[in-house]
Amino acid sequence: MLMPSMIWAQSLQFESPIRPEAWAVLALVPLGILLLYFLKLRRRAVQVPSTLLWRKSLEDLQVNSPFQRLRRNLLLLLQLLAVGLVMLALLGPKTQGLGRQGKRLVLAIDESASMAATDVEPSRIEQALRKARTVIEEMKAEDLAMIIAFSNSARVVTNYTQDRDLLLDRLRSIKPTDHSTSLREALQLVAGLANPQKYLEPGEGAVAAAFVPPKLFIFTDGGFADVEGFSLGTIEPEVIPIGPPIEWSPQQGLPVAAANLGAESTQEPASGPASTVFSGPASDNLALLSLSTAREENRPDQLQVFGRVRNHRGEPVSSRVILYRHDPAMPGEPGNLIDAVALEIPARSDQAFQFELKADAPSGEFFVRLEEPDAMPLDNQAFVVATVPRRTRVLVVSSGNRFLTDTLTTPSSVQIAELTSIRPEQLDLPEQQRALQDGSYDLVIFEGVSPKVQPESSCLYLGALPPDLPADQGREVASPVIIDWDLSHPILQYVRDLGTVAVQKGFILEPPAGARQLIESDQGVLGYARSRGSYLDVVLGFTLLDGQKFNTNWPLKSGFPLFVYNCLKVLGNALDAGSSDRDLFSTDQPVTLRIETPADQIEVLGPDGRLVETCRRTSQGTFIVSQARKTGIYRARWGTGTDESTGFAVNLFNERESNLAPRGQVPPGLTDSQADAFRIKIGSTPVQSMRVDAPVTREWWWYLALAALGIVLFEWWVYNRRLSA
Repeated sequence: MLMPSMIWAQSLQFESPIRPEAWAVLALVPLGILLLYFLKLRRRAVQVPSTLLWRKSLEDLQVNSPFQRLRRNLLLLLQLLAVGLVMLALLGPKTQGLGRQGKRLVLAIDESASMAATDVEPSRIEQALRKARTVIEEMKAEDLAMIIAFSNSARVVTNYTQDRDLLLDRLRSIKPTDHSTSLREALQLVAGLANPQKYLEPGEGAVAAAFVPPKLFIFTDGGFADVEGFSLGTIEPEVIPIGPPIEWSPQQGLPVAAANLGAESTQEPASGPASTVFSGPASDNLALLSLSTAREENRPDQLQVFGRVRNHRGEPVSSRVILYRHDPAMPGEPGNLIDAVALEIPARSDQAFQFELKADAPSGEFFVRLEEPDAMPLDNQAFVVATVPRRTRVLVVSSGNRFLTDTLTTPSSVQIAELTSIRPEQLDLPEQQRALQDGSYDLVIFEGVSPKVQPESSCLYLGALPPDLPADQGREVASPVIIDWDLSHPILQYVRDLGTVAVQKGFILEPPAGARQLIESDQGVLGYARSRGSYLDVVLGFTLLDGQKFNTNWPLKSGFPLFVYNCLKVLGNALDAGSSDRDLFSTDQPVTLRIETPADQIEVLGPDGRLVETCRRTSQGTFIVSQARKTGIYRARWGTGTDESTGFAVNLFNERESNLAPRGQVPPGLTDSQADAFRIKIGSTPVQSMRVDAPVTREWWWYLALAALGIVLFEWWVYNRRLSA
């Protein structure tokens, strides 16, 4: 039970739980005890040889009255005192006054990747936990504390409780993650839990009668942007900076604004010079900030691995970047050494690097390691998976549209697509029907004609409708004017000139349930996209040609080849030559995989080879991996064969997290405006501490009842001691 200290301000009050007639009976109890001690014992007369040993008894016989003189008796006093305390307890005494409520403490611990840095002993996370332990150990009996851990998201480690042992035990469970930092996530969680109407009391989940503004302690190294436009309400924040002291003098000038620390970096081409950046105080860290692969346009079998290194130190560094080929059969191991590149990185600057792989290594999983040791080993390694670009298989069913065919055979399209063209009358051939149904094509383009059965592939319909929709669903119109289109959809990405496209004849479409509108005209919808299992269909309500004449001038616009190229990549699931963007992911976001497999379920193995998650195919035909939270190379498998699995890389690649210069510490010798660049800002909430006096009622009856019980037990002991004497 929480017993806050009292400030006496009002008189003693009584509130008895029993009725007056009961009190009348109860008042006879002490009188009855006294009468028992006044009554004389009636003794039986017995003849004895001598009265020498019976003088005490003879004194009693000298009084013939039924009552005797009351003597001093300890038992009588104890019995009367016990009864009096019981009667006083039944009066229900209580006092009212102003009580000093215990403090409410919220400990927010930063568990992001930078907290694993060892530039303080033994590490930043241990320093934060040590300071948090001090706060817990200094808690008073009436104080409550809650622990929250945050990185790119926030979680409750323990709700409000007075149990110090529980708090200390939960505190030990906090470990650094491979994620970036978002203080806003932690503040939103704290603000939601600190609702005055649902304030928590001892034992996780009880409701308190009075609200006390919580005190928020934020244990962090400040590797995040300032939280602007956020109100903490009644919460009182205080930042506990973690990390080594900042060495800075006014002669050095001021760093960039706190919200932009580390954000001014520039990335030069792989063959370009190092770029100089200004990112505030130096820190003991070198970081791999990017890693990717590419293929030469003229030599697609030649693979390049290139990336960028940042030196956060205040002096130049000579180091090496080492490239390994990872062996999928040996998870957790670096792999086979391929090459190494020596680097000279200026102070607080970037340096690019590049590896040229031989033609016998067109694909694979690669691991890059930075040789120079520093305070944060996590960002000294990076991973990438290079895949052999498979050209998507495209079938065009058209009456000889050379504009569409020419667009599909440009050098850029040929690198990612393999084209087959047939005329509409060839659709009924048995071999074509089999090819459409057995998945021989990744994308089928129908212009002015609809198949009898939906193909087992994604489709683009130009002036035609899918076979599962009624033929009269489209309404023919003349000269529709395009007034809007969805630039956010991947199909129309970078296509910005549809407003200048003229259409002579078109069909106003009625998108089915779940479809997404792509193009809208002044007369209705001209285009939409819909999911069909693992496939995606795009329907446009106009053809490119009307017989031998143009039906639209779109093929003459610059946006048309972009649209066709987007269709190859999105509908045909084509990869750019050498592009590894699809296989390179961040620890901060779920991984979306688009895998060419008929399986509806995959298993995801972590960098150590252990199963981390089982994923089912979504309605969009993708697999969402939510448990890829560590850096490394993961494998998605749907069978036991080597060709029934694929790898993907997960990296940190966070410049702000790799910049270990702590914030929250203001170096001495700066004016208030100069020190502003070093402070952590949370909206406009001031940092202050206060206590709140709240009315408190304390009941005393149970103290009196306990005292009465103690006296009865003592009286019983005295009585038995006399009997045994």
